[in-house]
Amino acid sequence: MKENDFPGVVLRERREAKGFSIEGARARTHVPPHCLKAFESGVFTNMPEPAYAVGFLRSYCRFLELDPEPFVDQYLVCTRPEQQGGPLRFMKRTPGNDAALRPRPRWMDELITWGAVCALILLGWLTYAIVVRPVAESWQNRVDAGIEIAPPVHFQEDH
Repeated sequence: MKENDFPGVVLRERREAKGFSIEGARARTHVPPHCLKAFESGVFTNMPEPAYAVGFLRSYCRFLELDPEPFVDQYLVCTRPEQQGGPLRFMKRTPGNDAALRPRPRWMDELITWGAVCALILLGWLTYAIVVRPVAESWQNRVDAGIEIAPPVHFQEDH
């Protein structure tokens, strides 16, 4: 993705709708003005380290009463360094392959995680039902020859 794919127009329109200038937004969020301009223009050439930039973007989105997650995800995609060859050349970004590089939504990651947990539980249960339980039952039905078993003692019998 190019830097121009960042939805900075939404941020700028929301800020203007709330009646704030860049300096007014800076005073309320304590985000440097050059970062606010970069977020709104989608040009990230002079941004601070990614951890700071993401924190600034979250603060700015909360100030604008917007959900920060889609903006953060899009920012990370836009600022991802390009891969140059290497052993994984087949995964190199191509013009028609941009959909494969977009980050998944958080709910999808959680769905995959819970699916893996359920699969592990099912695998454990099947292992127990197919392997462990039949072996345990075969030991219970085994009778050793030559061992005398004492008759049961009944405590309530009168003799």
